[in-house]
Parts: sequence; structure tokens; C-alpha cells
Amino acid sequence: MMATGESARVADALLPLLRAAMGGVETRDAGNVVGLYLQGTLFGIIQDGVLLFRVDGRTRADYDAAERWDDPDEAPEDEASGASFEAPGNAGLASASFRRLPPFVLDDEDTLADWARKAWEAGKRARAGQIT
Repeated sequence: MMATGESARVADALLPLLRAAMGGVETRDAGNVVGLYLQGTLFGIIQDGVLLFRVDGRTRADYDAAERWDDPDEAPEDEASGASFEAPGNAGLASASFRRLPPFVLDDEDTLADWARKAWEAGKRARAGQIT
């Protein structure tokens, strides 16, 4: 991996957990972003040290439910808007939707693995051109 800084440190910490749960997860450096791939499908990114997973119509509600804010002004702008991010090294996608993981997902390896699998499934649907 060629990325440096916080994103590379986060990738180095997460990779063993993701590989144990899902198998051959690979990383690809795209400058200040590290892409997480499984079987050639982009399912996550690490940008500025923050892990985001791919979402679509089937998974977005899980993120929305987990991101209930008492004060909407406290919600980070990228989470409140359902941030879109241009997929690194994948010109076939005009944009892909990624969301920051709710903190509780990172607190439990099984939960992280479950959300990662769902992100991978969303990535496979996006790759196949399925709109959900």
C-alpha cells in the first residue's frame, strides 16, 4: 500500500479484521484515499482516516436509522447529505455513494463484518448496474 498518513494507518488496522471476515480484501491507493476491494468490487474507502462503506437503496436506511441526531446542527455535513464520492480509479462510475460508519459498528468485529458484507453486496449491485 502506498498511501501514507491517517488513511494508511486505518487501513492497516482494519485489513486483518476484514480479511478474517470476508477473505481476500485488497486495498488500492488513490492519493489521499484508500479503496477497499473484494473480488474487484469497491465496497469501502478510507478518506482522511475515516472509513466509509458503499450504500444503495437497500442499505441506506441502516445508516439513516443509526445516525439519529438530537440536534441536526451537530450532524457532519457529509453524513447529513448522504455524501457522494467519486470512486477512485473507476471511470465507469460517475459517482458512487458512500457513508461514514456509525461509531457502534467499529466497536464490534462481527458488526463491522456484517456491514462490510452489505457494502460489498451494494458494490456488486452498483457494478452490475442495478439501481436500488
